[in-house]
Amino acid sequence: MDGTRVRLAKGVVNRPGWEYRSLDVSVVNGVYHVYYSVSTFGSQDSAIGLATSTSMDLSSWTDHGSIGIQSSSSKPYNAIDGNLFDDGGKYYMNFGSFWHDIYQAPMNSAATTVSSSAHNIAYNPSGAHAVEGSFMYKHDGYYYLFYSAGICCGYDKSRPASEQEYKIKLDKNGVACTNGGGTVVLESHGTVYGPGGQGVFIDPTLGPVLYYHYVDTRIGYADGQKLFGWNVIDFSSGWPVV
Repeated sequence: MDGTRVRLAKGVVNRPGWEYRSLDVSVVNGVYHVYYSVSTFGSQDSAIGLATSTSMDLSSWTDHGSIGIQSSSSKPYNAIDGNLFDDGGKYYMNFGSFWHDIYQAPMNSAATTVSSSAHNIAYNPSGAHAVEGSFMYKHDGYYYLFYSAGICCGYDKSRPASEQEYKIKLDKNGVACTNGGGTVVLESHGTVYGPGGQGVFIDPTLGPVLYYHYVDTRIGYADGQKLFGWNVIDFSSGWPVV
């Protein structure tokens, strides 16, 4: 996507101050789908749109605008951090950040628009509701909802209280994710600080790999100094461990 300009159109309102927040790339029926989020930082004013291409060439992209997920006064969610989940040809969009955290909406068969209303799948009722960046992965018949919790950014200006920085979580203990459930999968350790913004990649040799961004405390805490990290996921104990 380097150099590609995705225009807002067809149902995504290009409001003053809106900026791109995240991209999620999937291949659906042989077509590249890029789901992009637009919002004003720190605001619930947000939407998720779609651009497609059959080749990923810079001039080949078609912007389809909104996929039907956009914040409003009647919707409690923040429409950013979209992630498409393919469950054997049935598609679901997971998204959300703060403001009632993570939602899921079924998509149509082409994965171009939502087919019914979104419902809440993860919510921390305490504090600032700092849950976002969901990524769903299926392994041996079980669905795993990885998400980031805590404060993600601006560490060079003001670091959060201890253990309130970004970390990656799932729930292992049977507590509903809609009621604050969540078990830490990866958190700050050694010179790694605030890991999050994660996803899962299937490597042909290593198997499932968890990837994420983080701060290396030996380099610096600014957002522009964050690095890309990855760890192989070990399921041998019946629970994902990195």
